[in-house]
Amino acid sequence: MKIEFLENGVYNKIKEDEINHFIMENKEMIQNVMHGTIGIRESLGWLHVEENTSDEVITDILEIADEIRQNANAFVIVGVGGSNRAAQSVIEGLGLNKFDSTIKIYYAGNNLSGDELQTLFKELDNKQVYINVIAKDFNTLEPGIAFRMFREYFKTRKVLDAKNRIIITGSYGKGQLYDLAVKEGYRFLPFPKRVGGRFSAFTSVGLLPMAVAGVDIRKFTEAAVKCEISNHEVSLQDNIAVRYAVIRYLLSKKGYIVENLAFFEPLLRFYGGWWLQLHAESEGKCRQAILPILTSFSEDLHAIGQYLQQGPHFIFETFLNVMNRNNLFISKSEIEDRFWYLDNKDYDKLNHAVYSATKKAHTEDGIPVLEFRADWADEEVFAELMYVNMICTYLTSVFLGVEPFNQEGVENYKKNLYKELGKFGS
Repeated sequence: MKIEFLENGVYNKIKEDEINHFIMENKEMIQNVMHGTIGIRESLGWLHVEENTSDEVITDILEIADEIRQNANAFVIVGVGGSNRAAQSVIEGLGLNKFDSTIKIYYAGNNLSGDELQTLFKELDNKQVYINVIAKDFNTLEPGIAFRMFREYFKTRKVLDAKNRIIITGSYGKGQLYDLAVKEGYRFLPFPKRVGGRFSAFTSVGLLPMAVAGVDIRKFTEAAVKCEISNHEVSLQDNIAVRYAVIRYLLSKKGYIVENLAFFEPLLRFYGGWWLQLHAESEGKCRQAILPILTSFSEDLHAIGQYLQQGPHFIFETFLNVMNRNNLFISKSEIEDRFWYLDNKDYDKLNHAVYSATKKAHTEDGIPVLEFRADWADEEVFAELMYVNMICTYLTSVFLGVEPFNQEGVENYKKNLYKELGKFGS
C-alpha cells in the first residue's frame, strides 16, 4: 500500500499491548465485520469493490465521460452529501479543477441558497454544459429542486439537445429518478441498491464525475480492490483499518471524544468533508460517539491551534500528511526581509516543516496524534484512504453498538422540513 499509518503519537495515552489485547478479545466481532456479516446486509454492497466496478461498468462510464469532455467545457454535479463528496474530494484533491482545466467542474444541489444558484447560472453563460443529477432517494430537496431549476435553465437558453446533456444517477423504481429518466428520455446510471451515499465512492455515483474531470478511474478502483484483498491477507494486528478503529475507540473511552483531521494541503479540505460525513453520519447515533472536526494547517494554527495545544484535552488528532508535488523554489530577495534563511529552498519544505513542528509540539503537550502518510496525492492514495476509512467507520460503529448504515436523525430533520414547506403526507 502507498499509505502508511503511524500511531506512535498515541503511546503517551495507549500502549501497544492494550491495542493488541482489544483486537484479540474482540477477534470474532472484527472478523465478522471484515466479512460483512454485521449490520444491514442490504447496505454492504460497497464492501466488495468489484461488485460495482466490472469492466463493463467502467467502460460505459468512460464512454459517457469521453462524450462529455468532447462536447462540453462545463460539467455540473447536482447532488448533496454522499452523492457528491467522494467525487469532489478526489477531483479537487488532485488539483484537476484548476483554471487551466479542459473542462470545469461545478457543484449544485448541495444547499438551498438562491443567490449561489443564480451566481452559478451566470457563470455557466456562454459555456457548453452537461449535468449529472445524483440522488438515491429522489425525495431529497436540495438536488431535486436544483434539477428543476436546471431544466428551466436549459429551456430558457433554448438548448435543443438538453435531454442528451442530462445524466441521471439514481435508484430504480416508481417515483424515483429512474422513473423520471424513462419518461423524459434521460440517460440513466444506477445508484447501486446495496450501497449508501457515503459509501459510494467506488460506484457510478463517484466514478462518472471523476472520469469527466480526468481521474484515472481504473487506477482508482484497482487500488481499492488491492486494498480490499490486503485487508484479508494481513493479520488483524497488522491491519491499518482495524488498528485505526481500535485506537479511536480506546481513546474515546479515555475521554478523547473529538477527532481533529488536520491536513496541510488546502485542497484536501474536500477529502476532509467526505471523511467528516462518513464518520459522523455512520457513528453519530449514541452519546459516546466521536465528533469529527477539520483543520487546515498552517492557516488554522493561527486560529484554533492554541486551543488544540493547551486547551482542555478531550481532542485527539489524525494528521493527513499527504503533500502535492510542486516545482516552486524561493528566490533570493534583493530587499532585506529577514527571511534570508529560506533563500533558494524548495517551497514544499515549508509545509513539511509545519507538519513536523506541529506534530512535535502537540505530542509534547500530551495530545494523542495519529497519522496517515503518503509521498504525494494520486488516485491510489485516495482509494486506499477511502477504503480504509470505510472499513474503520464500520468497525467503530459496531464497537459502539450502533447501526452504521442508516441515518434516522437526518430522516427526522427531513420530515420536519417537509411539514414546514407544506408537503402533503409528511
